[in-house]
Amino acid sequence: MTNKEQIIELSWNVNDLLSQYIAIHDDIFKTSIRHAIPIPGIFKAIDFGACLGKVKNIIPELENCDNKIKSLTESTSGQEREYLDLLSRYVGALIETVSRLKVVVSALYDKSQSFVNSNYDWKNYKSDLAKYEQSVQDYMAIGGKLNELFEKVK
Repeated sequence: MTNKEQIIELSWNVNDLLSQYIAIHDDIFKTSIRHAIPIPGIFKAIDFGACLGKVKNIIPELENCDNKIKSLTESTSGQEREYLDLLSRYVGALIETVSRLKVVVSALYDKSQSFVNSNYDWKNYKSDLAKYEQSVQDYMAIGGKLNELFEKVK
């Protein structure tokens, strides 16, 4: 497989993981009356346990992609190398974002299970959410540049 083919494959793998992350984000944060008022038999509550499991699975897959990107970067130059460097930064920002989401989801899961030691209050939630939202902005900013560069590389 050529470097260009490997770059395209890695890019699609990262995009697939991004799609998985976005689906989890939407499950948790989309504004829906069915999430706001979980009435048994009519409205469904958010399954924070399932969301947490999915988030935990994405992080090592992103780390694996980043390792492959860094390995491939060693044998490339020019625009391909520039793209791979940016892709690695993007994956790093995405790992940070998913990790921050994991903190929020883990705390919400603990709270949903009514754990005695769960003292996750509104203040902590808002603080964690602000950090998460900032990391979303960071990866999205890199993503815009990445899309432009991808068009030149492919």
